[in-house]
Amino acid sequence: MFVTDAFAQAAGAAPVDNSPMAQFFAGGLSFPVMMALMFGILYFMVIRPQNAERKKLQQRIDALQKGDAVLTTSGIFASVVSVASDRVVLRISEKTEVEFAKSAIAQVVTPEKTKAK
Repeated sequence: MFVTDAFAQAAGAAPVDNSPMAQFFAGGLSFPVMMALMFGILYFMVIRPQNAERKKLQQRIDALQKGDAVLTTSGIFASVVSVASDRVVLRISEKTEVEFAKSAIAQVVTPEKTKAK
């Protein structure tokens, strides 16, 4: 095999590979096919699960009630005192209540999660 390639190169001709993989990757459609395959993998491994988690969190935030425990994006654990359309009043300590935007809630803490800690 190497000898025939060497003779072909000496004669000025390029070596020819007739395998199916070489023919596929030498074609003009191989790059778009590979990019579509990579995007498909990225979508199913990263984007789709993130969107599902975001929807679950939004449902939990929309269902907030007085007394629920939450974690804010700034890392503060608090309990819900009152809920408005776009704001939430959270109790951080016995005498400290702070008003947050609903979008600042990173996680609704369930009792199962607090028991694990």
